[in-house]
Amino acid sequence: MKKSVYCLASCIAAAFIVGCSSNNQTSTSETPAAVVCSGVCGEQEFTRAQQLHHGDGVEQNYDAALAEYLKAAKAGNVAAMTQAAVLYQEGLTSQGSKPELAVEWLMVAAKQQDAEAQFLLAENFWNGVGAEQDFGKAEFWYNQAALNKHKEAAYLLGLYYFEGENMDEDPEQAYVWMSIAALLGHGNAPGDRDFLIGEELDMTQKKAAWKEVDRLIKEMGIEVPW
Repeated sequence: MKKSVYCLASCIAAAFIVGCSSNNQTSTSETPAAVVCSGVCGEQEFTRAQQLHHGDGVEQNYDAALAEYLKAAKAGNVAAMTQAAVLYQEGLTSQGSKPELAVEWLMVAAKQQDAEAQFLLAENFWNGVGAEQDFGKAEFWYNQAALNKHKEAAYLLGLYYFEGENMDEDPEQAYVWMSIAALLGHGNAPGDRDFLIGEELDMTQKKAAWKEVDRLIKEMGIEVPW
């Protein structure tokens, strides 16, 4: 009952929100919309999409997988939004590659704190795929993904800050994010931090960097081995 009241209020408050009808009808449009979901949404469709996507117990069928991902996404399933974007971007369906539509879906999922969507969106802005190349937006979304414990995003932030590649060179921040990447399990991060970035910092800078790492550990809820 609480969920139904929430859904009704959401639909009244914003007419563009989908997935709130009482008869569970789902929009078939490919274009994403702002979706609000309270609780578990589109799980059956998402599970079916995963099976079709990977050929798990059924014949692999990317077109059918996309259709199921879209049903789940329209119901508010954030993981489905990201996976639909992957199919659009990689051109795995009979529709071919649709990078612009992929970016639209990634943006919706990224704003709902999906770390993989945030990372992929950063990659799109970085490379100018499906959207105008924008290194500022790429940096923002890499940062958001890293804060959501995406180890590759944290690693790339560290690398780009160290190299000054399309970002302001900042060895101290590079050390911070490479340390976070290491704590998240990125295999290359410990060595790159210690033998690449660490050589550029004096002890004062390293102490400041570790103070920031400690703050992020608490903020992100990272389990540490000490």
